[in-house]
Amino acid sequence: MGLASTAAPSAFAATPRKSVVVVGAGIIGASVGYHLATYGADVTIVNRAGPGQETTAKSFAWLNAFNKKPYSYYTLNMLGILGWHRLQQEIGQDLAIQWGGGISWHTDEKNAVAETRDIIRRLEGWGYPIRTIGRSDVEARLPGVRTGPCAIAWKSDIDGTVDPVAAAEALVAAAARKGARLAMGTNVLALDRTGGRVTGVQTDKGPIRADNVVLCMGNDTPAMAATAGLKTPLRESRGILAHTAPLRPLFGQVVMPPGCDIKQNPDGRLVTGSNFGDSGDTPADAATGETFLAKVRNFFPHLPPLPLEFMTLGHRVLPIDGHPIVGASASDPNVHVAVMHSGMTQAPIMGQCVAMEVLNGVPIDWLADFRPSRFARQDDRQDADRH
Repeated sequence: MGLASTAAPSAFAATPRKSVVVVGAGIIGASVGYHLATYGADVTIVNRAGPGQETTAKSFAWLNAFNKKPYSYYTLNMLGILGWHRLQQEIGQDLAIQWGGGISWHTDEKNAVAETRDIIRRLEGWGYPIRTIGRSDVEARLPGVRTGPCAIAWKSDIDGTVDPVAAAEALVAAAARKGARLAMGTNVLALDRTGGRVTGVQTDKGPIRADNVVLCMGNDTPAMAATAGLKTPLRESRGILAHTAPLRPLFGQVVMPPGCDIKQNPDGRLVTGSNFGDSGDTPADAATGETFLAKVRNFFPHLPPLPLEFMTLGHRVLPIDGHPIVGASASDPNVHVAVMHSGMTQAPIMGQCVAMEVLNGVPIDWLADFRPSRFARQDDRQDADRH
């Protein structure tokens, strides 16, 4: 299926050459556009801002398959991790990824030990390279750490992290080198229809004609997708991150102490916050940032000064059931949608699969559990129950 290397364009591109508009240049749109261009499509990537400048820019960007379930969802995330290795081979040094793994430890609040052991047992059974470690192992792997209470700890070997904006920019630039046209700073207003069929998109700079349209619009997806009969229900989930000024190399892996997530981007900026749960009404201001950095220093008192440079408040692209929504419209089969959480991890495999489905018209089994039709079926069941 082209996981380790991308097949030649002739293996995928239809004849005659299909034209495709990709709406969105976050990490998913960037990957879809790149793969479509690689497989020989005539691609236009449209976005109201620069690549990765909106929701993607606010992502912690931990590449992992930790606690991803059911198995089909875990599989997508594993394929995503492998896909990032493939993209590094294809794109080269413009795509910088830190493959240091991940390390975490917990107190025993809220049954954390039992829950973590269950997660690790499940992941071991699925072949994920993860294992429990002791406090002494944490201290050996993170010299100078002050763990505090440590009821259970784990180490994963396969995890990575990436600068999300740099990754989106690298994918879009690589797509452009393969012939994709870029329409950055362009607002898509509506799907364009001729004779009842979608024939492209209407933008604030005029129409863009295409055989197919792929909607990768993040939190803006539901309204546009609905005009093609696609249900993509999302729920609110906010995440705040603090970003320091560039520092010398301090962390070679993702580090997740209790109540604190830490990584360092290739440009040297330390990124930290509580990014894996809804931050609610917590303000993304300097005071919050300094609180986050104080937590980092609590665990790593030996670190040099950590100057706060900026804060980000992200609204995660989180489907209502937590799982990706990807596939074609039943009423407009030339309109596809790709919207999901864990978009950073899954971007390579999603870009590959969506491109293949658009060009070949053949559904890919890996995506079977994540079709938009599941929400239409839920509506049907609810209607039946009411009657």
